[in-house]
Amino acid sequence: MEYAPVFFATTADDASYTIYNYFKVNGPDLGPYVLSDKRLPLLEFPEKLVEEDDRVLIFLSRHSSKAKINSITVHPVGNFSTNDLGGKAKTISRSAPEIQTAILRKMNEVYSGDLYHITFEATHHGPESGRRIIFAEIGTEAESWNDPEALNTLFMGIRDAKPENFPNFVGAGGGHYAPKFSSYVLTENVNVGHIISKFRMDEITETEVKMAVEKTEGCRGFIVDKKGIKSAGLAMVRNVADQLGLEIIIL
Repeated sequence: MEYAPVFFATTADDASYTIYNYFKVNGPDLGPYVLSDKRLPLLEFPEKLVEEDDRVLIFLSRHSSKAKINSITVHPVGNFSTNDLGGKAKTISRSAPEIQTAILRKMNEVYSGDLYHITFEATHHGPESGRRIIFAEIGTEAESWNDPEALNTLFMGIRDAKPENFPNFVGAGGGHYAPKFSSYVLTENVNVGHIISKFRMDEITETEVKMAVEKTEGCRGFIVDKKGIKSAGLAMVRNVADQLGLEIIIL
C-alpha cells in the first residue's frame, strides 16, 4: 500500500518548525509541505491550505510531557470527552490506522538507542477535521527535537513506512502511551486507529465508543488492555461489539 502524506507544521512552535526543516532538507519530494503561523493544535483545521483530496495529513509537532519523558510518538486526533488541549469536545477526526501503525513499526526498527520511547499515544487533542490526521511528535525538551537521532528516527519512520492491509482495530483501555498496543502491533498483523485511554473510558458512553469505530475505517473490532480498563468500560466495549458484530482481542 502506497501513501502520499501532506505535512503540516507551524512557525509558532520551534519544535514543529525544526522538524519541518529537517524533513524539507532530507525529503523535499516526500510530500507537499504546508507551513502555518498558527499554533497547534488548532481548534479547526484550515482546510483551504491543502487540496481537497484524501491524502493523510501528518502534523509535525512537539511532544509535551509533564514528567519530561523523552518520546517519539504517533497518534490519532480528537477528543472523546473534554477538549482540554484544543479541538472540539466529543469530536474526533478520521484516523489512518494502516499508516500510523506502519510508521510506529518502522521507527522501532530504525531506532536502536534507549533515550526515547517509541510509542503510540491515545487520542487526546484536536484539530477537528473531516480529513485523516496523524500527529508525529518529538519531545519533550529542545534538545530532543534538535537531536539528529530523534529527527532521523521520525523522518525515516515516515519515509520508509510500508502500510499494510491488516485488520484495523480500536484500542480500549491502558495508559496514555498505550504500551500494550504499541508492543502488540510490532509482532501481530493488526493496525490500530483510535485509542481510548483508561482515563477517557471512565468519562464516555457507548456513543463515543461507536464514534471511535466509525472514525477508524474498516474497523474489525477492539483490542482491549484488560488490566487497564474497569469492568464498566469493558462491558461497554462488549455491548458495542455485539451490536456492530465486531471482534474483541483481549491483551
